[in-house]
Amino acid sequence: MKPEKMKLEAPDTEDQDVFLLTKPPFSPRSDLCLKLAARSGNARLYLAGDGVYHLLTGTANLPGGQVYACKEDMEARGIMAGITGMGGEKMGGEKMTGEKATVPENFYAALTEDLMEHCRQAYTF
Repeated sequence: MKPEKMKLEAPDTEDQDVFLLTKPPFSPRSDLCLKLAARSGNARLYLAGDGVYHLLTGTANLPGGQVYACKEDMEARGIMAGITGMGGEKMGGEKMTGEKATVPENFYAALTEDLMEHCRQAYTF
């Protein structure tokens, strides 16, 4: 008698493609990353390092995807406009609609959790 394989993932979670983008806008690697993320249809794009500059150019808009940005990298580069925190508040404290990205309190913990728990494929650029 053959042992049956057990499926370990929860039935209500859907795996997503996770993209970590650290390259600035208009670099060939950034273009490739954003094209792959758009084709995925179910992507989570994490912006860190120079990748947070995509928030200023508008190139990080993902149809059917979610965008996250590293607060420390944004602050180091003076980027704050149009960004909301995890509670839906603008970084200045006021409520905001039409957000560009979510800024987790602990960016790398959120990224690691997505990679470990909800990731179908991981891409780094």
